[in-house]
Parts: sequence; structure tokens; C-alpha cells
Amino acid sequence: MTELKTAVLGFLIIVFIASVTGFFVMWFTDVYDNSILEKLKLTYNSTAAEWWENPPINPLLKVHVFNYTNVDEFFEGKAPKLEVVDLGPYVFLETAGKTNVSFNNDGTITYKEKRSYQFLANQSNGMQFDKVVVPNIPMLTAISNYYDESFYKKMILNTALTGVKAKPFKVLPVDSFLWGYEDELLSLAQKFSFNPEVSFSKFGILMTRNGTSTETFTIYSGENDLKQLAVIKEMDGKSKMEMWTTDECNRVDGTDGSQFPPHLMDKKQTLYVFIKSLCRKFPLQYEKDVILFDGIPAWRYKAPLDVFSHPSINSDNQCFCDLGSASCPSSGLLNATMCSFGAPIYASFPHFYTGDKKLLETVDGLKPQQEKHETFADIHPRLAFPIDGASRFQINVQVKKTAYITGLEHFQDDQILPVIWLEVVPGEISEELRNMIYHSTFSANAIQLSFKYGSLFVCLASLALLTITCYFRTKKISKSILS
Repeated sequence: MTELKTAVLGFLIIVFIASVTGFFVMWFTDVYDNSILEKLKLTYNSTAAEWWENPPINPLLKVHVFNYTNVDEFFEGKAPKLEVVDLGPYVFLETAGKTNVSFNNDGTITYKEKRSYQFLANQSNGMQFDKVVVPNIPMLTAISNYYDESFYKKMILNTALTGVKAKPFKVLPVDSFLWGYEDELLSLAQKFSFNPEVSFSKFGILMTRNGTSTETFTIYSGENDLKQLAVIKEMDGKSKMEMWTTDECNRVDGTDGSQFPPHLMDKKQTLYVFIKSLCRKFPLQYEKDVILFDGIPAWRYKAPLDVFSHPSINSDNQCFCDLGSASCPSSGLLNATMCSFGAPIYASFPHFYTGDKKLLETVDGLKPQQEKHETFADIHPRLAFPIDGASRFQINVQVKKTAYITGLEHFQDDQILPVIWLEVVPGEISEELRNMIYHSTFSANAIQLSFKYGSLFVCLASLALLTITCYFRTKKISKSILS
């Protein structure tokens, strides 16, 4: 009988120690969360790596084209400024993936991006063969690039422009303007080698977005350090670009936006997305908690209102001023010329949302609205990847009036013309991914709560039983001594 009581006491001690250990682990460490996050590591042949390589979701690319409606009146001097109509959206289903993937021994992955697009007529407000009047970007690029050239070269360019009957605006089908058409000026430049950097005769405002990327990226898989999961290490073998005026702004950093390191899911932390078409990392800051499909909670992050502001408003943007002249664009604009094959392209939010009011004064028809034109991402607080959101940016072109080159007399110098704006939103989420998100949220939370409060209950219960057992055991020993 004594041996049985001793065994019971020993069992209670073991249960108490185990429950105390479990209580400490569940309440004061991240062991449980880390066991879930381990599955996010992009290890070879893992589910996470397979989904990263071939995402189980197809985003929608919504394109709005600015159609210029009074070009003739403007050039005849009958209209004081140009007018635009926001056409679209023209909706495309994006199929994205990774190609030339290499899992390296140092815990990194090297790859190229690959995208293709399918027009969705039933979701679009317009057809892809709609005719639109849009800025002649090859012409405006050529004139801008000849701004500092000699009188002789400018006259040659002016003759070439006259020869191909180039005008500041072109009438094109939407499909051709977006994905590519044979341009007379580019063909001429290629034929006579006017510009060695021009190795193509086609132009499309989104042409480089379609197909396999020319850039090669290297990211951290998270295998060696989960805190670096999906962070870009290098682009084309380099950790820095040579675009901007400081090392920090030139640094290749952040993720591609499809996944963030879980440890950064802190409402006070800024998340960064590297946008190759802008040659910069883009900040996202926490705004509020939201509830999405199936009651899934998420944290909404938004682009700061001053992300494109003039350095006099946001000093962090000083480094994005022109590298040669140190001139800074107006608030609301980012000079992306060096990322656009030398084309005078400026990025902004749609309809110059958050931009300088003077940007709206040179073109009629723009109506910036926060709800329609802001960029945001709804990110799962545990898994650290977006499950909803909208990435919205506008592409603009600058008119650089150049001496001895005709055709731009009616424009203001350095006038910014809106061209298109893009909205990328998540498409339909696969059932498998939806289930994973659901269970990672509710099932994982239920199990975690069960372990937390279960360990607390067992700890208290075993402590109570130990106390009672020891009390009666001590009382019995005392009686034996007294008798």
C-alpha cells in the first residue's frame, strides 16, 4: 500500500513538472507559433516552395487607359488644355510563376519571374480592340533624350520625325498599345543605329511585363533564418542598384509582396515591397484590423500618403531626385526614367492622388479619390502573406520641349501627361489555400488555447492534488511519531 501511495505521489510530481513546463512554453515562448511558421520555409520540394513557384491564385490586372478627347482642338489653339476620359478597366487574368529556379546551398533561391495574361471580356468595361488616343511615347522619349545633344543631331532627329510623320499622340487599339506594336520611329532608329541602346522596333506600355523577366532575383528561403524569409538578397547578382543618390535608396531590399518575414508582423513595423519597375523598395504601414472572407482576421497596411512627396515634405525622398541635375519632381511623382529604358516615365498614384494640385491643372478629366486610388494590402497576422488588397499605380510621360525640334509648341515645358493606371487585385483563391488559411487561423488558435489553458488547469489541479497528498502524508507521519 505504501509503495502505491509513493508511486501516486511520484506520478503527481511528474505531471506537475510537465504541466509547469507546458504552461511556461505555451504562455511565455513562441515555440507553438514557430512550429507553424516552420512550414512557411521555402525548402526544396516543400508545399510552401511549390506554392511560391506556382502560386495557387491568379491575380487580376485591371488597366485603365486615359483617352485624350480634344487633341485636334488643343493643337489648333481652340482648347486651353487637354482633356482625358478614364476608359476601362480592361481586365486580364494573370498567370504568374517562377522559372530557372535554383535552390542554393547557402539558404537562398535564384529565379526569374514569368507572367502571361488572358483578356477577360466579361469582367471588362470595353474591348481590347477599342481605339484610344494616347501619347506617342517613343517620339517623346527621342525628343527628351536629345535635349542636351548638338544642333546637328537635333536637326537629324527633327528630320526623322518629319519623315515618319510622327505626332505627339497616336490612335491605337488598346491591345496594341499595352502589349506591343511596330513603331515607325523605333524601326528607323534600329535600321540606322541612331541609338545603340534601341534593340527593338516594337513598343508596348506593358510589353516588358509579359513573358519571362530579364532580371534574375535571389531571395532568402528562410531555411537558415526565418526572419529573412522571402527577403530579396540580390537582383542580377547585385545587392545595390546605381539609380539613386544614396546607398540606402539603391539597396535591393524587401520582398516581392507575396510573402513577408513573420517576425515583421508588428503593427509598429514598416513592411517593404521591392518594385522592380520603379527601381525602389516601397513602404507599407499598418492602418487597422479588418475581417475578410470566412471571418478571417487581417491587418490592413497602406502606402504612406507622403511616399511620393517632394523632399521638402518627406526628406527621405531626397535620394530619388535626378542623379545628374539633383532636380526633384513635384509632389506625387517619382522619376522612373532610369528604370524605363530612358523614356521620361513618371510614376504616381492614379489620377495624381496625393499629388501636387498643379498636376491636375494641366489636364481636365482627373478626379482623385482615396477609395478608388489608394494602395493597400490585407495581410494575415500569423502567416504574413496578403490575402486581399489592391496595388494601384499610374504611368505618366513627361513632355520635354527641346530647341530646334518642332511639334511640342502647345505644351508646357516638362508637362506631365497621364497614360494609364493599373490595379492588381487577388483573383479567386484556390480551395486548398483557403482551407490552409482557415485552419491556420481558427484550428491553430483553438489548439493553442486548448494547450495554454489545459496546461494551466493541469498545473493547478496537480498542484492541488500534490498539496492534499503531502498534507495527509505529513499528518499520518506525525500521528505515527506521536503514537
